[in-house]
Amino acid sequence: MIEATSQQRSRDTALWRRGQLLLVLVGLLCVLSITFLISEIIRDLRFLNSARSDNVHWVLSQAEVEFLDFRNAVQTAQSSTDPDALEELIVEFDVFYSRIDTLHSGALYTELRQIEAFGQSIATIRNRLDAVIPIIDGPRDELRAALPALSEAADEMRSLLRAAATTGLQFFVERSDQSRENFSSTLLRLALIAAALVLALIVLLGHTRRVGKQTETRGHELADAYSRLNTILETSLDAVIVADLDGRILNFNKAAERTFQYPTDEVLGKNIAEIVVPDHHRAAHDAGMQRMRVSGEQRVVGQGRVRLEAKRRDGEIFPVELALEMAESGEDEMIVAFLRDISHRVAAETELVEARDKALAGEKAKADFLAMMTHEIRTPLNGLLGNLALLEKTPLSVTQDRYVRNMDISGGVLMHHVDAVLDVARFEAGAAEPREEVVHIGRLIQDIVDSQASAAEANGNHIQWGWIGDPATWVRIDASRLQQVLLNLVGNAIKFTRDGRIVVEAECSESGLDLRVIDTGVGIPEADQERIFGDFQTIDNTGEGASAGTGLGLGIARRFVEAMDGEIGVESTEDEGSVFWLRLPLTCVDGPEEEDDPQPSDPEAQGHNILLVEDNEINLELAGETLFGLGHRVTEARNGQEAVEAAEKGRFDLILMDIRMPVLDGLGATRAIRAGNGPNQDVPIVAFSANVLPEAKDRFIAAGMSGFLPKPLVEEELVRVINQFTSGEQSAVEASVAPQEEQNTLDRLTARYVSQTNALFDWLETRPDDMSEIAAEAHKVAGSAAAFGQPDLRDALVAVEMAAESGDRDRMERAIETARQTRAHLPDPSLS
Repeated sequence: MIEATSQQRSRDTALWRRGQLLLVLVGLLCVLSITFLISEIIRDLRFLNSARSDNVHWVLSQAEVEFLDFRNAVQTAQSSTDPDALEELIVEFDVFYSRIDTLHSGALYTELRQIEAFGQSIATIRNRLDAVIPIIDGPRDELRAALPALSEAADEMRSLLRAAATTGLQFFVERSDQSRENFSSTLLRLALIAAALVLALIVLLGHTRRVGKQTETRGHELADAYSRLNTILETSLDAVIVADLDGRILNFNKAAERTFQYPTDEVLGKNIAEIVVPDHHRAAHDAGMQRMRVSGEQRVVGQGRVRLEAKRRDGEIFPVELALEMAESGEDEMIVAFLRDISHRVAAETELVEARDKALAGEKAKADFLAMMTHEIRTPLNGLLGNLALLEKTPLSVTQDRYVRNMDISGGVLMHHVDAVLDVARFEAGAAEPREEVVHIGRLIQDIVDSQASAAEANGNHIQWGWIGDPATWVRIDASRLQQVLLNLVGNAIKFTRDGRIVVEAECSESGLDLRVIDTGVGIPEADQERIFGDFQTIDNTGEGASAGTGLGLGIARRFVEAMDGEIGVESTEDEGSVFWLRLPLTCVDGPEEEDDPQPSDPEAQGHNILLVEDNEINLELAGETLFGLGHRVTEARNGQEAVEAAEKGRFDLILMDIRMPVLDGLGATRAIRAGNGPNQDVPIVAFSANVLPEAKDRFIAAGMSGFLPKPLVEEELVRVINQFTSGEQSAVEASVAPQEEQNTLDRLTARYVSQTNALFDWLETRPDDMSEIAAEAHKVAGSAAAFGQPDLRDALVAVEMAAESGDRDRMERAIETARQTRAHLPDPSLS
C-alpha cells in the first residue's frame, strides 16, 4: 500500500510541477512582452523629453543672435575710431565662428546636414568666415580698412543663416510629430497585450486552484501512511537513527548513511552499539542502556545535546553532537538519536585557537617592532638634532646659520611625524592607556596659549582664550592627551590663519567640558569636513607659507578624544574660518595644597659627576659636549658592562643609561648596579632612550631606573632631569667651568651676536630680492636681540620680518631704517 501511495503521490507531484512550470513560463512571457513594450515607450519618451531637439533649436536661435551681435560689431567699428571697437568685433567674430563650426562639424547635427538646404547654407557661411580669418587675425589698420567688405559679407550671410535655421526647425518639427505617432501606436499595442496577458493569467490561476485542491485531497490520504516518517523528519537535526529499547536499529536515514558510511539495509536490526559506538565507549553505553531498561533512569535522553565521539565504518573516530529523545509508535517505545558530525567545527575551533595564538604573537611582534623602530629612528635623529644644536653655538655666517636653522626645523618636523605615526600605532595595538591626573584646567589652557603665542604672532594673528559662564578650576582628566589635542587644534588654526584672530573658548555644561578653537582662517570646504578626522587626510587649501603635514594630527586628536569618552567635530565656512569643538566628561576635584616656590640651588654646586652610557659614538659625543658645556664632569661608557665596571670604581651623582647596547643592555646594567654593593647602588639612573612608548617607560622603572630622558636630546630636558635628580645633593665633583671660562663663553656669544647683527645690516644694504630670506634673517637676529636685552631692536626686526612676509617692500624699507637707528645701541664685545 505504501508503494502504491508513493506512486500516486509521485504522479500528483509531477502534475503539480507541470502546472507550476507552465505558470512560470507564461509569467516569464508576460514580463518579457511588457518589458519590450515599456522599453519602446521609454525610448520614445526619452526622445520626446530629451534636450536634443531643444538644444538644436537653441543653437540655431543662438547662431542668429550671435550673427546679429557680429554684424552690429562691424557697424559699430565702422562708425567709431575707438580701438576697443575692433577688439569687440574680433570677439564677436570668434563667438559666431565657433557657433557655425559647431553646426558644420558637430556629430549632433550630422543627420541635419544631410538636408541640402541646411548643409549648403552652413558650408557657405563657414567658407566665407574662413576667408575672413586672415583679416580678423591681421593688423588692426588692415582690419579697419576691410570693414566695408565685412559689412557686405555679413549681409550676404544673413539670408543663408536664416534659411538654415528655418530648415533645421522644420526638420525637428517633423521628427517630433513622427515620434508622437509611434508613441501612440506603442501604447495601443501595450494595452492589447496587457489585456491578453490578464486573460491568460486568469486561466492559469483557475488551473492552479484545481491542482491545489487535488494535492490537498491526496495529502489527507497519505497522512496516516507517513505519520511515523513525518515524526522522524520533523524532529530530525542531522543523522537520525531510530532504535528500540534493546538497541536494535529500526530506521537509518540518508544523513546517517553519509555520516557513518553504512547502507540502511545493512544496519537494520543490528545493535546500535556495534555500528556507531567506539570501542572505548562500549562498556559505558551498554551500562546506560541496561539501566534505562531496568529502572527507567535516563541520564542522556531528553538532556539536550552532548558532545561525544562516534565511529565510522572504516574505524575513524570523529566528534559528534548527540541528542536522544523518547518516542512512541502505537504501543512500542523508541529511542530517536539525532547526531551531528562536528568534525569541521572542531577543526575550525582548533584553527581559531591557533589563529588567536598567532595573533597574540603578532601583537607582541608588533610591539617589539614599535620599540625597535622607536629606538632606531629616534637615535640617529638624536645625533642629527643634537649636533645641529651644538653647531648653532659656533660662529656661523648668515647663510650657514640659515641652513642650520632650516635643518633644525626639518628635523623637528620629522620628529613630530615619527611621534604621530607611533601614536597611531600605539592606538592600533591597544597600548595607549588613559592616565588621568588632577590639573588646573585654566592653567593648562593658558600654558598652551602662551606656548603658541609667538607662532601666532609670526603669522600676524592675535590669540586669546577665556571662559564662557562660570569657570572650572581643578579637574581630574587625562591632561597629556587633552594638551596634545588642543596643541593640534591651536596649531592648525595658526597654520591656516594669516593676520586674523584665534580664540579658545572653555565652557562647563551639563555634559562636561566644552572647548572650542575658533579661527578666522581659510576655512574647510563642506565636502572635506567629514574626512579630515581620518588618518593621512590633508586638504589642499593651505595657502602660501603653510605646509599640509602628514594628515595625522586630527586623526590622533579624534582617537584621544574618543579614548576620553568625548566627542570632537568641526563647523566651518570656506574663506571665513572654522570652529573645532570637543566635549569631554569632567570631574571637578579639590586642588592640591599649594607648594612653596622652589629655592634656587647654590651656583657653586651646579657641576656634577655624571656617568654617560651610550653605544652610539655620535650621541655619546653630543651628550658629552652638552653636559660639559653645562659645567659637569662626564665619564663615558660604551656598553652596559663598561657602565657596571665604572660604577664599581667610584660614586657618581647621576647615571644616564642607554637601553639598547651590545655586551650588556641598559636594563641588565641597571639591575647589576642595583644588586651590587658598589658606591652607586642608590644613585639615580635615568633611562636615556629613543623608545618613548609608555609601556617601555614602565619597563625601565620596573628594572630599577629612576626616570626617563627621551632622545633626541633637548638641552632644556637634560637640565630638568639633572636638577630633578641632583637637587639638594652634595656634588661629587666641583663645577668644571670656572668663572673665567664662563666669562669667555659670554664674550664669544656677545661677539657672535654683534657679528651676526652687523652682517645682517650689511647684507640688507645690498637690497636683496628674496623677501622670505629677509624675513628669516630678521627673525633670527630678533631672537638674539631679545636674549641680549635689546627689546627695541628686537621689536624693530620683528616689524621687518612681518613686512617682508606680507610682501610690502615700502613698509619693510621703513622698518629696516628704524632697526638701523636702533642698531647704534649694540653691546661692545670688548667691554663684556
